[in-house]
Amino acid sequence: MPFWSSLGRVETIIKTVPAYAGFEPFELNWDEFRDEWLAGLERDGLLVGVNWSGPRAVGFDVEPKSVRLAVEAYIEDQETS
Repeated sequence: MPFWSSLGRVETIIKTVPAYAGFEPFELNWDEFRDEWLAGLERDGLLVGVNWSGPRAVGFDVEPKSVRLAVEAYIEDQETS
């Protein structure tokens, strides 16, 4: 399941990758993404596509738990800086 970290990134994919033509971006806050999406993807055994890019929208697929831990570490680091 692909997710992008910014509106600009996903808009580029929608504009340039035919498979995503007509898609509408939908913004999630961290709590919703963590509690609903990551939990559901982990439960269903799916990976998170992180910031796919390029003419075919490809990139890294990561375990939901790894995404959660990395973002939480980043948030903690920003709060203590």
